[in-house]
Amino acid sequence: MPEFELSSLYQDPKRIVVTAHRGFSGQYPENTMPAFREAIKLGVDIIEFDLRGTRDHIPVILHDATLERTSNATGSPHDYALHELKRLNFSYWQGTHNSGLRLSEPAFPDVTISTFEQLLDEVHGRVGLNIQVYETDAPLLSEVCRLYDAYDLYDQGYLTMSTFREAELVREVNPRIALCVLERQGQMDRESLERQKAFGCKYVQPRREDVDAAFCRWVEELGLYANMFYSNTDEDNRKYIGYGLQGILTDRPDILLRTIRDMGLVR
Repeated sequence: MPEFELSSLYQDPKRIVVTAHRGFSGQYPENTMPAFREAIKLGVDIIEFDLRGTRDHIPVILHDATLERTSNATGSPHDYALHELKRLNFSYWQGTHNSGLRLSEPAFPDVTISTFEQLLDEVHGRVGLNIQVYETDAPLLSEVCRLYDAYDLYDQGYLTMSTFREAELVREVNPRIALCVLERQGQMDRESLERQKAFGCKYVQPRREDVDAAFCRWVEELGLYANMFYSNTDEDNRKYIGYGLQGILTDRPDILLRTIRDMGLVR
């Protein structure tokens, strides 16, 4: 029996589910162990992170297709074996994903890239996982699915895929894996929600421009769990919660948790 059950978070409609986008990325280097550890210390419900592959087909936690923004190297992670990536520092981006800046020097010493397996070793059973998979070459996808199964993530996390076709590739490897599909994100109307439900998705990830009171009603009527990307301010938090939204991705989980407390909502 898993220690953590993701679906149970959504059983109380008054609970706001907090997802730390790339960890506590507004204050710590995104997609790194310090950002994940600090998010968990705050008490978030879910951590969101991104997977790409190394030259030796090991899934590592990295958002961009290239290394320039967040590290002291250039090129693609595919150009490097894991042991070569491990020599790099990944704390060159400071601030939120949409308004941060690249530093000329690393913000923290010895902040290296993490593998999917290393993260699971540390956080498994302690927090929900929104795992965005950017690459679907067969060896990498097979390893991601193997680790999902090996760590029994079936009610602890889900894979977020860009398209239904990419989601089908996961289904071909393991049809039991929970999926979220981003297709039509930014234009996510009732029809697109119905397609996701028909595909078997329980979790949906609208963009902020998709969400209003009508959208939240559709989600509830269809029995889906919506986690919106993104809100980073108290003002926006209150606006989207006021629409009836239950889940929010944020670079600033500290602010969102404070909003929830100030509004007297369930934690």
